[in-house]
Amino acid sequence: MASFDGEAFDDGGLHEMSIVANGSTVQLILDGQVGAEVPFPFNNVVFQFGSYARANDDTADTTWDNLKISTVLSTAVVFEDDFSSDTIDPAKFEAAEPFFEGGEGNIHAEADGGMMRFVGETTQQWWSGGTLRLKDSFNATADSPVTLSIDRVEEAGQGSASRSALWIFDESESNYVLFADVRGEGGWRYNRKIGQDGDVPTGGGNNMASFDGEAFDDGGLHNMSMVANGSTVQLLLDGVVGAEVAFPFSPVVFHFGSFARANDDTADTAWDNLKVEAVPQQSNVVFSDDFASDTIDSARYEQATPFFEGGVGDIHGEAGDGVMRFVGTTTQQWWSGGTLRVTQPFEPSDSETITLSIDRVAEAGLGSASRSAVWIYDETETNYVLFADVRGEGGWRYNRKIGQDGDVPTGGGNNMAAFDGEAFDDGGLHTMTMEANGSTVKLILDGIEGAEVSFPFSPVIFHFGAFARANDDTADTTWDNLIIESEGGATFSPSGIGVRKGQTSQPVTVRIPQGLNSQKSISVKVISDDPSIAIPQGGSNGSLNLTFAAGGPNTITFQIVGQDLGGTQFSLTSSDIAAGNKLDVAVISDPGVLLTEAFAGNSINSSLFEISEEGFGNGLGDFTVEQNNGQLEISGFADGDTWPGASLKTKNSYLATEDLNLVVEVDRVAMDQFGEAGRTGVFLTNADRTRFVFFSQQVEVDDDAFWRVNVNPGSPGGGGAVITGFGPMEDLGKHTMKLVANGSSVEVFLDGVSGGSFPFELSAGIFVELGAYAQFMDEDVSGEFDNLSIENVLPCVEGSPSSVLITRAESQEITVTVPRLANDAADISVTIKSNNPDVAIPAGGSNGSITLTFPSGSSNSQTFTAIPTGLGAAEFSVSTDADVCVAGSISVEVISIPEVFLTDDFSGDSVDTAKWRVDETPLNESGTLKPAPQSFIEIQNGEVVIHVEAETPAWPGMALLTVDTYSASQTEPLTFELDRKMVDFVLASGVGSESRTGMWAMNANGDHVFFVDHTTHDARNFGWRYNRRPGADDNEEIGNGINIPAFDGGSFDNRGDHRMKLVLNGSTAKLFLDDVFGIEVEFPYSEGITLGFGSYADEVGPADPETGEPLGNQTTGNFDNALISGGSVPFVEQGNITGFTIQEGNLVIEWTGNQLLEATSVTGPFTPVAGAVPPNSSIPIEDGARFFIAE
Repeated sequence: MASFDGEAFDDGGLHEMSIVANGSTVQLILDGQVGAEVPFPFNNVVFQFGSYARANDDTADTTWDNLKISTVLSTAVVFEDDFSSDTIDPAKFEAAEPFFEGGEGNIHAEADGGMMRFVGETTQQWWSGGTLRLKDSFNATADSPVTLSIDRVEEAGQGSASRSALWIFDESESNYVLFADVRGEGGWRYNRKIGQDGDVPTGGGNNMASFDGEAFDDGGLHNMSMVANGSTVQLLLDGVVGAEVAFPFSPVVFHFGSFARANDDTADTAWDNLKVEAVPQQSNVVFSDDFASDTIDSARYEQATPFFEGGVGDIHGEAGDGVMRFVGTTTQQWWSGGTLRVTQPFEPSDSETITLSIDRVAEAGLGSASRSAVWIYDETETNYVLFADVRGEGGWRYNRKIGQDGDVPTGGGNNMAAFDGEAFDDGGLHTMTMEANGSTVKLILDGIEGAEVSFPFSPVIFHFGAFARANDDTADTTWDNLIIESEGGATFSPSGIGVRKGQTSQPVTVRIPQGLNSQKSISVKVISDDPSIAIPQGGSNGSLNLTFAAGGPNTITFQIVGQDLGGTQFSLTSSDIAAGNKLDVAVISDPGVLLTEAFAGNSINSSLFEISEEGFGNGLGDFTVEQNNGQLEISGFADGDTWPGASLKTKNSYLATEDLNLVVEVDRVAMDQFGEAGRTGVFLTNADRTRFVFFSQQVEVDDDAFWRVNVNPGSPGGGGAVITGFGPMEDLGKHTMKLVANGSSVEVFLDGVSGGSFPFELSAGIFVELGAYAQFMDEDVSGEFDNLSIENVLPCVEGSPSSVLITRAESQEITVTVPRLANDAADISVTIKSNNPDVAIPAGGSNGSITLTFPSGSSNSQTFTAIPTGLGAAEFSVSTDADVCVAGSISVEVISIPEVFLTDDFSGDSVDTAKWRVDETPLNESGTLKPAPQSFIEIQNGEVVIHVEAETPAWPGMALLTVDTYSASQTEPLTFELDRKMVDFVLASGVGSESRTGMWAMNANGDHVFFVDHTTHDARNFGWRYNRRPGADDNEEIGNGINIPAFDGGSFDNRGDHRMKLVLNGSTAKLFLDDVFGIEVEFPYSEGITLGFGSYADEVGPADPETGEPLGNQTTGNFDNALISGGSVPFVEQGNITGFTIQEGNLVIEWTGNQLLEATSVTGPFTPVAGAVPPNSSIPIEDGARFFIAE
């Protein structure tokens, strides 16, 4: 480090060494001077200090003192000007003449040559001058210091003395520090006026010895800086601190300019590159309550009793003495409780953290166990993390229920070892904190992190309260000082966008954290990194100012104008808030092939590619990348762990947006490896691999050959995600790999089969790499590639929904969406045509066909209506005159209008035995249930309650089955619908207990489909499943059943009200939940079908200590509104005008129905058109208005 060369540093004496790390680089500083800044891209860092000796018998002897580690919040540029406009911006500056020693003159600023120069002379001594005052003022605090820096380019004043002057004032401009190069009177000095001892308001001021000498007194280029923190101001020159003096003021105001001393002395000072940096506001309180009002504010809270293990009690919140106390008793075990629910939801995200903190003042519950409970829920309140002090059952723990492996929804939960010990298990005052970021939640006690667990939800809802475990246990928990804060940055959404040259983009949203502008307006500036590529519409010089009004919305939208082809980024700056992300902008052209390479030559085409020796990991190796026999071959071996390798990398980078996808396709011809593991694959990456998707095949020593995807950020190393759908393609031979990027994700394909989409937030600067990598030392790998193609393509024309099921009396609206760039500059048309007009047609067309026109610059989506004309199935083909792909056809199935076979709203006092019969068949042959009154079927409050308690395992239960049986066919399907209102349970055998509530379809032989909510209370996540007989194995027939992924998580797993539906067609059974299609399974039975619903419990727990009777697990299912329909009712065709044309002066109307009627007024009267018969009628065109209807 040349900065530290010389005797002043090489003296073996006292020097202060500093390391400054920011997660990307580390600065190495000696005595305040920066020696080097080197990459160090790590967030969690560890420091060591000590001493080393080199050779045998060398000794170490190093003395250290005054160790200090501090954190400094990052700053943002909140004001800057490089003066390149050659104007003085009146919105930024105003001319001023600060008083120094009372002189007069004409010194003033002139903008020219990309600099700001102050010139003029003093006409009445002493020390006249002129400055530019920054119109903005800036807050300066210890947590948020403000830094001004500016290049003093030249000091060329003439006469006895002159000053390059940089000022900091308080807001009244009566107190100041003046930092100046005083040519002719001693060099670099400062003056201060704050009304304290040590002030030197005028005159030569105070010398700064650090700046003495020719290196500083040359009148040339030097960077001057001031750093104010509300207490002091540091004065720096070229990064070296000259002085730190008291300046206890905030806000502050800055000036810069020039002064000349005596009569006829002239000023001539040039300045450039003015910049002000500040620490933006990091957090703001969006909700707080110290409970001093001694009331529960119903506008802010509502009493709640979150389900935990089904206990019942009277635990509730009481406000008093400036705290919130929860008291009460559990009357029916286990774990009854009460909370206060904060009514306001909050929206954590990757750019905004929501932090709840609350003082748990005391935990004084009595009995076997009690809980001080803080909950975070998703908006549906079906997923949660519970953070609690579990007195009597292990101390500080958490439970989680999010529908993922690792959940522990009930029971003792997960211990947090950081909180073990007497210091925490004292039942006393502790501050509990939850930090949510939309992906995870951190659980913190007294500032110490105990756990960070997955919680991928936003918005979120908070509760706090108390629980007590067993009968007669009491709750007594006291809380105080609830605070919820929002911390984050201003963000763009989306984070990547495409726009054509010369056109305007779709709207982009800028969002600031919730509550930040509740009391004051917030200003944010949008800046284009390269205005020659793209600019924000409505701005100037590539920037746009946005103001979030006080009390107004926290979002603002703007649009982008494409200037020239290429990619750039937009950034956000503000003195009020940090930037949370950047916006990738791609200015795009027409789609087309960008690169094709068959690797047919003898050498790699250096104009298209370069060889990269960057591995998948950090290991070193010896690898070659060459063309051989018309293919690309990458091979080599590892000299060390882990994952060294090489790749062929494109020299050019590419664009990918939602409107113009990037498609990369290549044949991975062959692969071989020796050792533990090797990989061959394709990278889509930015220049430095800080963002990438790596699609590869990993071959291991036991010949396992899984296809995997790694992403950065997320899984930049390790195994990544295994694509199980590619299991049949695990051989090491030829496979075609394809990656489709759209600016936010990449979908991967193998031999035409999709493996799913993976996050990739990058729109511009995308490079393609073909690589091969070996895992450990002395292992080798080889991979062969061929037929590389890279192109930009438009997304496909798509109809949604793509599958329609309607009755003869219904219709279905279908939306057709075309790529935005398909009709941005020209009209395009899309034709929808039925292959079976006798079953269904698109309304408004003719001959079973309709053409939709998308005018240039208009919306890229339109709708049409599919209407039935008969029973059966039809395919609507989709074609277009534009050069774009089509996603596929639209299938339409028309079934009979069903007859209602059975309805029951269970409004009576008992079950209708003419409709239903009781069935007590267990799911497993060995299970028996306890007789009434422990198990029963009753009508309660207009619902069927089926309650069962197990006497012997496993899976006894009760069901109501239909007395009648039914039939089903393709055109007359059988449909069974039912509300499963809720499920409840008693976990006699503990949290390993299970419950099932569901609906049946079965034939006379007992072959069946059982559509069921399989409820668990531990780390297992079963949820909505089906059992089927005959099935593929015992698991499908009588085991845990087959999961239905469409019903995983979210509002489906809330144990609450859901509309279940089975649709049987004689071949299959379709399962729906809340009108969402789940799965279609084989069920080839068309006659003698019985339908029903029931509840089932799995196990038996320990004996009751008082009676000695075994306690069984209990399941309660509430059901309502049963509806069974099928067969058909006569169809009375409704009249419909399906199209019209003009032919030879006649109006030709296409219609269905019994008669065509006409009138001269829209309100009638309508009379039949003489001689009109379907499907079309020709009517002469006459003067006047005529109206037609079909009926």
